[in-house]
Amino acid sequence: MRDSADMMLILFTLAALMIAFSAFCMFGLPYMLMGSRAIDQFVERVDQQVMAACLVAAAISLVLLPFSASGLISNGSHVQVFAETLTGFIGRA
Repeated sequence: MRDSADMMLILFTLAALMIAFSAFCMFGLPYMLMGSRAIDQFVERVDQQVMAACLVAAAISLVLLPFSASGLISNGSHVQVFAETLTGFIGRA
């Protein structure tokens, strides 16, 4: 059990680093090369807005993934505990 938790932590950290690097490549490099003009053109360029929305969606899903992944890979009794934790209802019928 501990090995899988360590592996998940490594994978989440790697995914976060990849998202940060892609955000830097999308916003940081143009800003370093062109200055504030790169940020001023963001309002006009739809392709950059779509890429920014995808980066935000990836970051949000990375944050929410531990909550959903534990329920998906668990057996029945752990799923019940997971559901009780999310809903706040502690007690079984």
